Amino acid sequence: MAACILSTHQAKGLVNNSAMDVRSVLHETSSELSKINDGDKLVQVFMNIKKYMDVDEDSAPLKEKAEFKRVHYTPFLRLLVNNMGPRWVDLLTPERLELWDSFFLEGPPDQAFLVLLDSVERTKPSICLDRCVHVLERFLQRGALADLIWEICQQQLEPTPTPVLHEVILGRICSLPDHLANSLQKRNKPLFYPKNYYPRVAGAILRVLRMISDSLREGKGCSISFVSQVMGKVCMQGHQIELLSVLVPHLLTLLKSDCIYQRLSWRLVESVPERWMDALITGILQVARGPADVSKLLGDLVLKNKKVEYLFTQKMLFLQYCVQKEKLQCILGYLSLEKSRRPLMVKVLRELLEVWSSASVVKHSPHAQLLHLSRSILICSSLMNDDEIQSCKEEIKFALVNGTHVYLDNSILNTRRLGMLVSEALSKYLNPEPLHFEYEEDEEIKELKSLLSPPCICPSNVEESVKIPGESDDDLVPYDMSEDTELKKSSAPAYIRDCMEVLLSDDLEKVEVTMRALAPLIRANTAASKEVSVELVKMLLHIDQPGIEHFEELRHEALVASTVVDPILASKYLTGEFYSLNYNLRQRMDILDVLASAAKDLSKLVAPTKSVKPKPQPANKSGTPNTAATAATADWKKIVEERIAMKTRRFGKGQSAPEPVSVPNSFHVVAGHFFFPLIQNFDRPVVTFDLLGEDRLVLGKLVHTLACLMHLSTNASVASQMGKALLEFVWVLRFHLDPYVRQGLLFCVSTILLSVPWERLMTDMAEEVIETQRWLADVTERDVDDDCRRIALNGLVLMEKLKKNLHSRNKK
Repeated sequence: MAACILSTHQAKGLVNNSAMDVRSVLHETSSELSKINDGDKLVQVFMNIKKYMDVDEDSAPLKEKAEFKRVHYTPFLRLLVNNMGPRWVDLLTPERLELWDSFFLEGPPDQAFLVLLDSVERTKPSICLDRCVHVLERFLQRGALADLIWEICQQQLEPTPTPVLHEVILGRICSLPDHLANSLQKRNKPLFYPKNYYPRVAGAILRVLRMISDSLREGKGCSISFVSQVMGKVCMQGHQIELLSVLVPHLLTLLKSDCIYQRLSWRLVESVPERWMDALITGILQVARGPADVSKLLGDLVLKNKKVEYLFTQKMLFLQYCVQKEKLQCILGYLSLEKSRRPLMVKVLRELLEVWSSASVVKHSPHAQLLHLSRSILICSSLMNDDEIQSCKEEIKFALVNGTHVYLDNSILNTRRLGMLVSEALSKYLNPEPLHFEYEEDEEIKELKSLLSPPCICPSNVEESVKIPGESDDDLVPYDMSEDTELKKSSAPAYIRDCMEVLLSDDLEKVEVTMRALAPLIRANTAASKEVSVELVKMLLHIDQPGIEHFEELRHEALVASTVVDPILASKYLTGEFYSLNYNLRQRMDILDVLASAAKDLSKLVAPTKSVKPKPQPANKSGTPNTAATAATADWKKIVEERIAMKTRRFGKGQSAPEPVSVPNSFHVVAGHFFFPLIQNFDRPVVTFDLLGEDRLVLGKLVHTLACLMHLSTNASVASQMGKALLEFVWVLRFHLDPYVRQGLLFCVSTILLSVPWERLMTDMAEEVIETQRWLADVTERDVDDDCRRIALNGLVLMEKLKKNLHSRNKK
């Protein structure tokens, strides 16, 4: 008994002695490191500590090594980071710096990872920061991330795990690109970009799964929950594609080789926390080749996990209606692949039919949602067998009786077509002579009809799909070359002056290649473009190559780019040429188009998403409609009408659109250079050009352009002067005989009211505003053109609104 007691005390003494030895060595090292001025001495001190990390058993006692890694490793790493600076870099050669790096790369990965990340985040730009970033890069490149995840998996089996520490490590692993982007900013390394980092995380997960598989074969226990947490949290943060596009294909390959990996795959997904399950399932459906892949990865998880069941049978089918066709086939195909899951598919079809036939749903749902429901019904019904169809016979009959007439009575053509097609498809299950409707087959209908046949739910085997042709090649599938483009032998010039030289050549292919590359090149080389901007604009305005496809659009883009790069000189030239001799009407209208487009580009105006059907515009002299004028008119009309709608108070119209984001307006400083030269000489006839005479189409285009420039100058310092000049211009032409011109003049008034503050209008041009109001009232009552009367009425409403706003502000 005494011997036992003595041996126990001796063991405790040995442990305490080893701890004291390690602590004393580190204390001496800490005091020496700050004083050493010799590289050899510094290396000697490093090697004295390195013995606690060596694998060699003779380097230091095992107890001392364990004590060092458990208690002293992290403080020592922080000591190394705090002392790293110019002095140590001078003392250590590149080979000796490898010794400094090895302390982070050869020790416990979880501690080294946290120290490196903390050091990068709290260190200012310095040699120390550069070294830490370098070591962190090497840490990831050598695959230490897998060692880190495996270490946590092992720690979770310990009697006293540290969940708080594991949660911290989890957050650092999953958010490493964000942390380093915030810390390093412009000095960030490509390895830390999400597109490069998360595929490495996927590789680390695969390596850990192999370690777990080997551990299970040896009869050892292992935890996979941390791997699941990493996978789920990365997906939750929006990086599903970067992670799963690497992980899923390799995992599917492993599943073919061993049943253990099949169990690991199911457990890997099952162990993902429910709060991240939505993001993971969505990612798997995006990268899976088909329902068979989804089934291999998830197994019967939809039957075990209520969250997954809700995702597959409710959320993705009824609450999300932007799901692609292929994704829908994966969802419903997964439910149909196993007998145990097919009852869920039957349940889904019954609910889909109930929703599809609801009059309230048809009335209040957008077309995209109705299209989504129709796709789901057609895919689901095509996957069901006769017995399952018979079990849903009453629901199908109810949907046909109550739903078909709801769709047929709908006023929207596309909705009626959906109802006709789905009714035809459903009726064949009840009657050998199904319903038949006559309707036009557009692309949407053709796509839906393609869903009536069951999709291939198993991914094709590449080896089996390759056929070796014999004497006949009839069974070979031809390549789809409908969208192929001809390869050009010529390459685009890399410099602006070279482009100008090519544009003067007779080589049509070189000119085409140059025109396609010209606009991006101008915007990318602003300094060189400014040197030749006027010369380039002049050249582009005069060349014409009808043999080049889309030449007009390419020339317009290049002219706009040149004007945006050098707005003052380019606009001065264009506005001067507009009233010059020897230009045809098409060229003059091109000038107006370029000025308007360049002004929009400079102002960074976001085009509205709602499309407005353009009204028919006057034809040109040849009798054909002017498409450019139509497009420009529709564009500025949408702008002005939406601005009027924003300033008009209505009740019962539902939630208003979100406010646009404020962006700098570069057009304000050059607005006068665009506007005033255009408006000055309109009443001076030229030998080949008479705006106030027969060239009224160009006059209408000019009015529209001036209105657009006025609108884009909102809140500019020159807006008041522009508004006054434009109001005088309107007043001179207000009795023009062409309704197209009068419409533009009335919209000019609206843009003035919207662009110039009302107080400024009533201060600088009160009489003109009052006269304009009377004119608007007269147009509203007497003008023969419906659009003129409508626009004038909008202008009067806007005036009254502005007056009331000013009156209410004065009262306050």
